[in-house]
Amino acid sequence: MSASDNEIPYPATSYDVAKAAGVAQSTVSRCFQDDSNISPETRERVRRIAAELGYSRNALARSLITRKSNMVGVVATRFTIRNNPELVYTLGDALRSEKRRMLLMVIESDATVGSIIDEALEYPLDGLICCSNMKETDISRFRTRRVPIVFFNRDVKSALTDSIATDHAEAGQRAADLLFEAGHRRIVCIKGPEKAQVSLVRASAFVARLAELGVAHVPTVSTDFSYDQGLTAFTDLVENLPRPDAVFCANDQLALGVMDACRYKLGWRIPEDISVVGFDDIAEAGRLSYQLTTIRQPILEMALKAVELLLSRATNTDVEERNIRMAGRLIVRTSARIQDKECPSL
Repeated sequence: MSASDNEIPYPATSYDVAKAAGVAQSTVSRCFQDDSNISPETRERVRRIAAELGYSRNALARSLITRKSNMVGVVATRFTIRNNPELVYTLGDALRSEKRRMLLMVIESDATVGSIIDEALEYPLDGLICCSNMKETDISRFRTRRVPIVFFNRDVKSALTDSIATDHAEAGQRAADLLFEAGHRRIVCIKGPEKAQVSLVRASAFVARLAELGVAHVPTVSTDFSYDQGLTAFTDLVENLPRPDAVFCANDQLALGVMDACRYKLGWRIPEDISVVGFDDIAEAGRLSYQLTTIRQPILEMALKAVELLLSRATNTDVEERNIRMAGRLIVRTSARIQDKECPSL
């Protein structure tokens, strides 16, 4: 009986292939395993019939047998996907290099991560890389199911759970030092949403360090992380202030908005009238129209380390939790008047 005599009105299964080929169902599975001891003739015939029937192996079904899906969930916010896509690409590349597949789950913001928990637990994940905060009760649900979690660029501490992040506090402090050493005293700060932990750490460390240096008052405004809001929030903030001579932004999108507010709404020159410093070093920061001085996160190194932590946790679940912090790198361009031109890293 040929495969053409077995018309399948639905996606073919291994049972359909076995019936058409006259072999056991287990033989079909072994024909798709490179290290199985199936004869070349049987392997070729079964695969040919499978192709005629349109059969392909079901990874999820196979995971029920092997209890290993080689699939890692990645949780990221819409803002991250839209404005920092290289993060997702880098994580995907790092996982592929370890023969793991990425299941991307997108949330609106850190505050809505709870909406994805039930969905994530429906999949046979071998691990989860979470670019968001998470409540301890939700972490424990993954721990109970033996799904290891690595928090990416989030300072989350929980038993038997790992994290890898830029040292945001050190970077914020260093940005303050650089601006202060360059003679800036009328400094303002534009930070992200009030509940965005990364932004809060960067901005708080920046303001606290300036206070230690004697700059007691640093006008600060909280907004979302977007270019548009950076432009608007900065314009509104400085309307009733003496002209600031420097501004630190919690991310680059905000900084780009600030730069255009200065140039096109306020008529201020950069860096002659005001220095602008951002954080992240997104692609737009290096464009000729901006040349933003910023702090680059070691995204590639962090992604590789996140995957390493996840895989080691999967094989050694009882190892003590690891919370790794990596230094950012100062990228000096022309948007800021700072003295430290030889500072390759923070």
